[in-house]
Amino acid sequence: MSDAKRTSGARRPTRIIVPLLVGALTLGAAPLLAGGAPPGLHGKVVGWEKLVSQTYVDATRPETHGYTWREPSPTVKQDFRKLTANVSRDVCVVAFGSGSGQPHEPVVVKVTGGRATPSTLVLAPGSRISFQNQDPFEHVLYEVNNSAWGANPTAPKSTREWMGTAPGRHVIRDQFFPSIVMYVVIEPAAVELDIPDREGAFSMVLPTGDFTFKAYFEGKQVGREMASVHVMADRGLELRDPLVLGGDSK
Repeated sequence: MSDAKRTSGARRPTRIIVPLLVGALTLGAAPLLAGGAPPGLHGKVVGWEKLVSQTYVDATRPETHGYTWREPSPTVKQDFRKLTANVSRDVCVVAFGSGSGQPHEPVVVKVTGGRATPSTLVLAPGSRISFQNQDPFEHVLYEVNNSAWGANPTAPKSTREWMGTAPGRHVIRDQFFPSIVMYVVIEPAAVELDIPDREGAFSMVLPTGDFTFKAYFEGKQVGREMASVHVMADRGLELRDPLVLGGDSK
């Protein structure tokens, strides 16, 4: 009799777990998942493989005499031979509110390997950027069409500060390295931003309110926006539908 009781007791958790799993699958069908998600807003972008950097386009033009060290290999799939955007460097997801956004805390942009990382930022007026030279040689950064932030050497392991005040698209380049191009968009309604990881996942902490989410590439919006998303500061929110960056975004 005691063995039968132990056996019966061991089976009880199975009858409890199964309904919980069914409930979780049912919640997964909702457009937005709230409450059970970790604190903050979580989402994903897709379609970045259809985006191509203008730097890559310029390098392939015959008149530029561009060169590449990429040797095609028959063992590598064709999809992986294409030069496309790097989602964890070139894409920026931004949350816009109904009012004016506050200046963002200083953002560090790493200059190394012939690129600026991240290469696109969208910030509220008054936000600052710290360009950090991580190379063992100097860079000469400047803002296009802005003599107030002209070409100035940035020594190895040092930084140079930039502040955005005028709304619009700002372009930062390097006199020595044409591949280094940084885009900063100053938008008064920008509240928060995040650079997705290599899988396209992004997250951010927002106050309670309604927000519109947009993705930017090379200083321009790509894909369709996701509008009227209500966020509660004390609850986690997971966006089931991704932001589609390239191609048809229906």
